[in-house]
Amino acid sequence: MSDFYNEFTNTSQEEWLKKVSQDLKGKNVEDILHHSHPIENVDFKSYAFPDDESTHTVPGIAPYTRGGKFNNNDWQIINAVQNSDAKSMNKSALHLLMNGATGLRIDLNDFNATDLETLFSEIGFEHIVTTFIYHDKSQFEVLNDLGKKYKKVIGTAINTSEEDFGFISNMRNRLIDGTKVQSTGGNVTHEIAYCLHEGHNVLHDLMESEGLGIDEAASQIKFKVGIGGNYFFEIAKLKTLRSLWHNIVNAYTPEHSCSTIAYIEAETGFINKSLKDPNTNLLRQTTEALSAVIGGVDELTVLPYNWKAINPDLQKTQRLATNIVLLLKEESYLDKVIDPSGGAYSQENLISALQKNTWELFLKLEEEGSDSLKKEIQNTALKRIELIQNKENILIGVNKYFNHESKQEVWKATQENEFGKELILELECNITVA
Repeated sequence: MSDFYNEFTNTSQEEWLKKVSQDLKGKNVEDILHHSHPIENVDFKSYAFPDDESTHTVPGIAPYTRGGKFNNNDWQIINAVQNSDAKSMNKSALHLLMNGATGLRIDLNDFNATDLETLFSEIGFEHIVTTFIYHDKSQFEVLNDLGKKYKKVIGTAINTSEEDFGFISNMRNRLIDGTKVQSTGGNVTHEIAYCLHEGHNVLHDLMESEGLGIDEAASQIKFKVGIGGNYFFEIAKLKTLRSLWHNIVNAYTPEHSCSTIAYIEAETGFINKSLKDPNTNLLRQTTEALSAVIGGVDELTVLPYNWKAINPDLQKTQRLATNIVLLLKEESYLDKVIDPSGGAYSQENLISALQKNTWELFLKLEEEGSDSLKKEIQNTALKRIELIQNKENILIGVNKYFNHESKQEVWKATQENEFGKELILELECNITVA
């Protein structure tokens, strides 16, 4: 039997562009189909061909552009435990775990050893992934004793104290927090370059000051990135971070290839969230979570959209946030599909463009330090505000189609970090719409 496809001839890129030019009645094809993103500062085409540059990589194989997993695409569903007294936080943690969470983020506040015993009661830390935020030596000692009980890594320990207490057993002890870039308005290139720069500094410090080998040093590091609403760019961001981190660690010739795989947590941000029309956030959170999952994250935190409101009622919004991730895993089966965007030429071309831009910025940060990044991030934040105020970018409920019937919560005052003030467009722009 003859091959059906042999009866047809392939259309070359040149032939296709010629036909498009005819359909556009002589208009320049590049002007119409070639774009430069105003926030991301990345040039890209709105079309792609198989003969365009592509990565041609395999999931689970270096440089891990298509992910470090080769059996499945599973990830941990992380819920943050709201601060309160130890007994209430324990009750909340157990409730979250019974309702779909497979991991927790717990701030130990000013709790003593007795409080921590209450807080940790009946929580099976060996079965979940936990990020502990601790603040003093006594809390360090309790966590270290906890870690020694197990024979595997059970999470991440973040020390907020200026004093170095050492390493907690069976936990990652260094967090590279890219959300501080994303939350202040930076673009994906800024965030990846910052993560690479800070990660490289920590890696070097662990080897030089702590005397660790490259494999052990790399195993201590977890990356945390913010996830925004720019769907394809957020997918490409995660893949770009993973591939470039591989290049950095691989330069130190680790003994184990898995040492070059970045361990990444993604967390939904608040730049585009609305308290004026809260139900619109469910759509935003879903696409953001989808970006993170397709990008191959190891941990995913979808925060309730009113997490940063004054005295928020989290009972409903936490349930909705968790259920978004459960739908992606348990009903959409995205944990079963390894790198579902792999082979998409436009995505691979976008990754290539981000790799080039990010590496250039990374080299600049290596030379000048991260202080040089602050002005770029602030300018990008101003551009975001301008696009919303001019309605060149539309956020439903923020600058168009205001919901007059919704019961509005109020945003807390925004916090600051070394890159500036947190950006929440609804709060910053304060647009009144009919």
